Amino acid sequence: MRIAMICHSSFGGSTRIATELSFELARRGHKVHLFSRTAPPGFRDAGNGVTLHRIIADQDDQTHPASLYTYWPKHEYQKFVSHLLQSIAEEDFDILHFHYAIPFAFIVQDVKRHLGKRSPPVIGTLHGTDTTIHGRDPVKGPSLARALFATDGLTSVSFHHAHLSAGVFGLPSCPEVIPNFVDLSVFHPPVKVDEEKRKIRITHVSNFRPIKDLQCVARIFLGIHTRMDSELWLIGDGEEMEKIQSFFKQEGIEEDVCFWGLRPNVAPLIAQSDLLLMPSLYESFCLAALEGMACGVPVIASNAGGLPEVVIHGKTGFLVAVGDYSTAVDLVVNLLSDQEKYRAMKEAAALHALKFDQKKIVSLYEDYYKRVESQLGEPQ
Repeated sequence: MRIAMICHSSFGGSTRIATELSFELARRGHKVHLFSRTAPPGFRDAGNGVTLHRIIADQDDQTHPASLYTYWPKHEYQKFVSHLLQSIAEEDFDILHFHYAIPFAFIVQDVKRHLGKRSPPVIGTLHGTDTTIHGRDPVKGPSLARALFATDGLTSVSFHHAHLSAGVFGLPSCPEVIPNFVDLSVFHPPVKVDEEKRKIRITHVSNFRPIKDLQCVARIFLGIHTRMDSELWLIGDGEEMEKIQSFFKQEGIEEDVCFWGLRPNVAPLIAQSDLLLMPSLYESFCLAALEGMACGVPVIASNAGGLPEVVIHGKTGFLVAVGDYSTAVDLVVNLLSDQEKYRAMKEAAALHALKFDQKKIVSLYEDYYKRVESQLGEPQ
């Protein structure tokens, strides 16, 4: 199958899933072309079997790598459309699959208008704020809904987000649910257990956007820090970074906070953690939580969006109400004070992550591609 994959090039779940999906499809013998504004983080230019198309040279990009670049100037938008049209003519793709609706739902809508019946089937995956923010925008939302209606298939990453998207956009049915996945050859419990006596290590991974609620991360860690000898690892960067740095400096505990910055490969750091904090205001799925569990790291997360479909409360971690940092602190302290319960939770987390094995989930995408192709091939 010849597949055109379209995604953003910033650090974030939709980019990670699109690139890893591309790599795995290529390993299975599909011919995959990945279209992005610049090279996605961690993209390997050789040896992955994926052809990368970028419209901006990486060295010319002035955007912050953690920011989601959704407001494209007209010349970049048109250049992307033109390049996509030219590639479709040359490669004759069987499937056109975009990840995240803004601006790609509009781009593929223009492609379909231009090509008509010659357009390959278009599939879109809704990942999060494309629904919760852009879909609810009174100006942009209605036109985005029309663009999504023009697709030949829609997927989303959790049942909660699929139902939410159907309501926000007025879809006739919920998108197909294909959850996010994890590469278990990369994310797994450490082979050698760290026996060295050290501080309890709490970790948070994100692109530091407001929806991640970094203030809650900070308050949870502050509460843990006052009761247990602990340190916080912050992996990532973004617009909330200065606020979080100021908070820890004001509290006088910055020496126990390690800022790792943006890293394409977070697995080694997560695997060295004792607990993962993800108290987001909303998550359509939360790829970081899944990756933490795959490493045998219990997750403390907010009971929001698709997170209950990822984290099993009391078994692979704990779910708390959005913003309820005091309950989170009590749960963490109690868990880490009970080594038998903690070991059981680590094992359960790693076991639960097996359900989201990349090889299983990518097969669901393959099946969905074939189903959409088949339905479009049926006589009307």
